[in-house]
Amino acid sequence: MVNLFTKVATVATLALGLLSSSTDALGSSVPYTGQVCKDYVDYPVWLPPNVTVATVEAKLIAMGAEKASQMPYQCQYPLMEYMCSTAYPKVEAIENVPNQFNVRFACQSTCIKTVQECSMLLSVFNLESAIPKCDAPIPESTLYAPPSGIMYQPDGSCNAVKSLGGLGTSLSNMTAECDAPFVKDPLYPAGTANPSYCMYGCCLPCPAQYHLYREDALHTGFTITNYMRAVSMVLSFLLVLTYLVLDDKRSHPSALILFFAIGVFLFSAVIIFPLIDTKAIQCADLVTPSTQRNNLKCAIQGAILVFASVATCAWCTALILNLHLHTVWNSAWFSNKYGLLHVICWGYACTITGVALGTGHIQWDFATLCLVSQDKASEIFFYPMAAMIFPAFLVHIATFFHIARISTMAGADSETMSRSTLSAGAAAAISHRRHVMMAIRIQWRAALMAVCAIVSVTFYWLFYFIQLRKINPVILSKNIVIFVFCLKNGTPHNECADNLAPFLPPYGLMIAAEFVVSSIGAVIFIVFFKTALVREWGEKLSSLGYLLSGKRMQKKEQDQFFVI
Repeated sequence: MVNLFTKVATVATLALGLLSSSTDALGSSVPYTGQVCKDYVDYPVWLPPNVTVATVEAKLIAMGAEKASQMPYQCQYPLMEYMCSTAYPKVEAIENVPNQFNVRFACQSTCIKTVQECSMLLSVFNLESAIPKCDAPIPESTLYAPPSGIMYQPDGSCNAVKSLGGLGTSLSNMTAECDAPFVKDPLYPAGTANPSYCMYGCCLPCPAQYHLYREDALHTGFTITNYMRAVSMVLSFLLVLTYLVLDDKRSHPSALILFFAIGVFLFSAVIIFPLIDTKAIQCADLVTPSTQRNNLKCAIQGAILVFASVATCAWCTALILNLHLHTVWNSAWFSNKYGLLHVICWGYACTITGVALGTGHIQWDFATLCLVSQDKASEIFFYPMAAMIFPAFLVHIATFFHIARISTMAGADSETMSRSTLSAGAAAAISHRRHVMMAIRIQWRAALMAVCAIVSVTFYWLFYFIQLRKINPVILSKNIVIFVFCLKNGTPHNECADNLAPFLPPYGLMIAAEFVVSSIGAVIFIVFFKTALVREWGEKLSSLGYLLSGKRMQKKEQDQFFVI
């Protein structure tokens, strides 16, 4: 070693001298003989007292210098430039001044670039300690320049280390090579098209979530749910047509079923959009998910879905309340209140849809349909529905308790007793019990449908609220980086997906939640489309046949008792 000092300087003089370009520095100048920075250091390096190249090399390895070679070049070079320029300050002889040297320390610009390019990856590799703090002293510089150490230096007076191969000087001009399933980031290197799913010039193509699970798993699962919703659309349309065309089906209480079925049909009919072109709903371009601002189809489909969902819940609530009033209170209050019901049910649905569109929160998050964004779904979408459906569910429970109590009491009495032997109170009680039992025989379908609708909405909401947040890129960002890095290292896709699976919504639960809401139309068709309706359709078509053949219609006596 060549001693750079002929005498020991005071601490104050030392700190000032290290920052000066014309002051001797305490320490030694040695040729670099290590391996870690051999592609970056080709100059005499300055070492503090009692420090060797071997000691510095060991510290670099402990900081993760060896792992830098595994990282994408956009991080690898800035990280190595930072580590090597920090660990090995450059010794420069001052021209025409014998035995005087400059010691140049690491550049602040190198530090900042390292933070920008590498902080996320270093966190993923559990190397948080290697993330630079560019507004703090250079690491360990307080040991030889106490108490404040040496700060990172401005450009022009710092140790601007570059790769000896020249790669470090032209990173911005390098084109990312992206292996399948990755595609090139169209905005790289100036920016990124999707910071959640793009890294170092390569992106998971939209819909990115499809690539986070095993190959073709989500595509297959959501294709099944799409077809189920298409079946629901057809069946709910048949139910709407039935209650719209057949005689007596447009009067109370069948009209409630008609409007409920219209809501379910609209809810199911949105599947037409993804059936025509799924990606046209999910994606605005190759890597960007759809929102109402960048995809008009998403805005239209999302608005219809929000409107239909709220309207369906509103008319379901009306059905439950009508059943309660008719069964418990023997009241037909809703029979002449349809104007009010239309204002409330359709108006409430229009209001919620307007809020969702007005706040700009219609977007695609998962599956194949646009809905309200995850971060605002509860406030804008689910809470307004819960304000109807959960009180209605409590009313429904109260109705069933009343039915159970009346049924128990009815079983305890003899139905063969002559009404003339009963008191007026007992006769009234038996009359109410018979009314309740008759109501159940008449309206059990409406009761079953209400339970199915409530269970479906609750199950989907719980999944959306508890599980779907896991797929939020902000929450999943670190794991996505691991997944992306896994794929870029050549690991099979399914193996990388299996490693990511614990951090994602369970695949089976996701498909089940989507299937439950997709099958609502089929469920209400099964519940309401009974044999009697087939007979009535036959009579209707027969009547139309008489009309078309020019024969006079023959009046037929029909059972005036209407059952739903």
